Amino acid sequence: MPGHGCPKFDEPWMEELDGENCVQRTMSFAVQGALVGGFYGAAYSALKIPDPEPTRLILQSFIHMKNYSLLLGGAAGLFALTTCTSASMREKDDPLNWFLGGVVSGSLFGFSRSSWQVGCGMAATLGFGGAVAKYMGVYKHPFRTDRVFL
Repeated sequence: MPGHGCPKFDEPWMEELDGENCVQRTMSFAVQGALVGGFYGAAYSALKIPDPEPTRLILQSFIHMKNYSLLLGGAAGLFALTTCTSASMREKDDPLNWFLGGVVSGSLFGFSRSSWQVGCGMAATLGFGGAVAKYMGVYKHPFRTDRVFL
C-alpha cells in the first residue's frame, strides 16, 4: 500500500550503531537542540507578560532565547554524548544506552533550576522515555505509513 505522502525516514545515520561517530552526532544533536531552544525562547517571550524592568523588551526576548538555547542544546548534546560513550564502552546497541543518556540529560534540567526534585523527575522521565523510544524504534519511523486516519 502506498505511503499516502507520509515521509519515510531512511537517513543513513539511522542505520549506524550508537557508538559510532560520537563527535559528529553530539554536535548535530547539540545544534538541533539549540535551534529548538531558540524557537521555544522566542515563543515564550512572545506570550509572556514583559517584566517591569528597565531592560528593553527585545533584550528580554534575546535573553530568553539564549537561556533556552543553551539549556536544550546542552541537554541534547549531553544525551548524544552519553549514549554514544556508553555504547562504545559496553559495545552494545540497546535501550540501556538511551536510558543512561536520558538520565544524564534530565539531570541537567535539575542543575539549571537548582532543584534536585526537578532533576530526579526529569532524569527518570527522559531515561524511561529514551529507553522506550529505542526499544520500540519509533525514532526511525515516527509516522504510520500503512494507512491514514482522517
